[in-house]
Formats: sequence, structure tokens, C-alpha cells
Amino acid sequence: MSEIGFLFAGFAVFWAGMFTYLVILQVKIRNLQSQIDLLENIIENHDEV
Repeated sequence: MSEIGFLFAGFAVFWAGMFTYLVILQVKIRNLQSQIDLLENIIENHDEV
């Protein structure tokens, strides 16, 4: 494999890893946001009682 091939493979691995990391981060952010919404609803309902 030539130097350009190795460079391309390295960039491809890097961007695939970056994309995977960002997807995982987005899933965690959504999970945290849903937990925050749940806690806000619990607090609001507790204040009404």
C-alpha cells in the first residue's frame, strides 16, 4: 500500500471513530435530558401536593 493509501486509511479510521463518538455522545445527552425532564415533572407534582 502506498503512502497515500495509508494516509487515506488513517483519515477514514479517524473520521469513523469521531462519528461513532459523536453518536454515542448524542445518545447520552438525550438520555440525560429525558432524566432531567422526568425529575422536573416529579418536582412540579411534589410542589402541587
